[in-house]
Amino acid sequence: MSRSDEGTVPAIPVVASGMPGLAWFPYDSLGTRTRVREYLTRGNVEYEQCIEGGAYLIRRTQRSNAAKPTVMEIGRGRTRIVVLDLWQLIVMGDIG
Repeated sequence: MSRSDEGTVPAIPVVASGMPGLAWFPYDSLGTRTRVREYLTRGNVEYEQCIEGGAYLIRRTQRSNAAKPTVMEIGRGRTRIVVLDLWQLIVMGDIG
């Protein structure tokens, strides 16, 4: 149950609909404090660029009236530059 040298995550990633090629993993705060640097809302989906314990990541929260929100993450364990590049693609609407 690990992602190549990027920490512990489920073996099977969830590929978010509408975001081809990006594998989103169930969010795990790892018990650290989260700082949200930027956020973006599109309908019932919220994206947050975060720093947790020195690691950069992007959280995606899907809200629905019928169920508990689904919170996923991407980018944990990647460099800051990679995460910020992904964030720019989300903001520009190229993905998401």
